[in-house]
Parts: sequence; structure tokens; C-alpha cells
Amino acid sequence: MSEFAKAVTAGEFELEVIEKSKTVPVLIDFWAEWCAPCKQLMPMLHQIVESLNGSVHLATIDTDAEQELAVNYGIRSLPTVLLMQNGEIVEQFMGVQPESEIRKLLEPHLTLDEINAEEVATSASEDMQKAMELINQGQILEAIPYLQSDSSFDGKLLLIKIYLEEGEVDKAIESFASLDSDDKQKPQAKSMKITLDLIQLANKHEDESFRTAIQATISINPLQGIELLLGLLANHKGDKREPIKQSLISAFGLIEDVKLVSQLRRKMASLIF
Repeated sequence: MSEFAKAVTAGEFELEVIEKSKTVPVLIDFWAEWCAPCKQLMPMLHQIVESLNGSVHLATIDTDAEQELAVNYGIRSLPTVLLMQNGEIVEQFMGVQPESEIRKLLEPHLTLDEINAEEVATSASEDMQKAMELINQGQILEAIPYLQSDSSFDGKLLLIKIYLEEGEVDKAIESFASLDSDDKQKPQAKSMKITLDLIQLANKHEDESFRTAIQATISINPLQGIELLLGLLANHKGDKREPIKQSLISAFGLIEDVKLVSQLRRKMASLIF
């Protein structure tokens, strides 16, 4: 990590985060090793902090190792990012957000000379800005036409997420298909493709326990969902196993820990054979 970013433990939190925030804003990134979106977001946060040359610092918190800190700050989903200034939480967001939106969130807490021309140039398009304004006002559906007009990858990805939240799976699939080949290779797009595949598998079957396991995989904790799917695999026979096996193979793509994936694959194989 750079001089502006540090992995912080509970014992260091008072000095490295609370006290430091009294002289410079500190982004606090709550993450976990098993969380694929966390690993998509963290490099972006590092890039932002580096570009601001110390005007904002970054503290990363491994929630598996520092569970007490996560509880103390009410962390319920990952990734969650808080911005602390003068010892107080002044901003926060959950999930992977566009870089332009994170910079926009930071801007009110920086002095004017800390916001250089390059950062202004990377700000969101007018359509994206209007869409985010409507979303922040709770007018989600009204934001859709602006996102449809926005040509950025972030805008397209956000549109897909909204379609999914609104239950418009077909529109989400169609929007994903419209991404160009380079965008489809980006980590966020690959995770979205897995999510779409899992939703389609769940929608083809009426088994409530299967649907619950899929929902846990994509919305709560991939590892928790996979454990539920492995339990279902152990308790089903014959053709009923096929959608479970397919969903497990897809879900493994949401976990970046190679050793953990290998263990889970062996566990799945032991249940099949």
C-alpha cells in the first residue's frame, strides 16, 4: 500500500483513522477476502487516493479479522465505505460505485486547490449527473431514460442494476448484451454476468430453498449462498441436482480466493461422486 493507504486493525483504528481524520479526510473501506465486489472497488479507491496526493487517506478494514469494528459501525453489507472527517462519519456508500460518483462525494470535503482540472474532466456526463440526482431523490424509474442516454460503462452497469432491482430481468440481460466486448471483460461486468446467470437459473425453478440459496449468493454473501447450495446438492438426487450444480459452477466465479474455490470444488465433487 502507498503512504496514503493502510490496512488498519482495531488496535490502530483510534490513531490511524479517528485522530488522522482531524487533519485529513479518511475513507474507511470495509471489505472481506471472499467479497468479489470488494476487490473490484479497492483498486479504484487506491487510484482516487493516489490521484489526490494525500488530500484524502484510505483505511482498509478486513471485516473477517476485525468483526468488532464492523459491528461498531453497523456494517451489514460489503463493500461499505465511510468517509470520516474530524472524528465524525460525514458520507457513506455501499457496493461498487462509479469513480466519478466517489469523486463527487469527496469534493465537498476538499479545498478547491485539491480538485485539479483532470478530476473535473473525469466528472460524470450531464445524463449521468441527472440520473444520480434522481436516484438520490428516490426517483429510480425516472433516472432510467438518462442512463439509457449515457454512453459510459458506469452508466450502463448502473442501468442493469436498476433493471434487476425492478425485476426487469429481460431488460437487464438485453442491456448486458449491448456492452461492447472490452467492457464485458471488466471485473464488474463479469460479476454482473454471473449474477444474471444465477437469476435465470433461479427463475426456471420453483424450489423455494433453491431460490433462497441463489438470493443469498448474489445479495448477501457468496460463500453463505454456496454453502446453502452444497447442502441442497447433498439432499437432492438425479436430475434435480443439475440446476444446483450449474449454479455452484457459476457462483464460484464470485469468489477470488483460488484456494477457497478449490476447496469448494472438491466438496462439490465429493457430493456428486
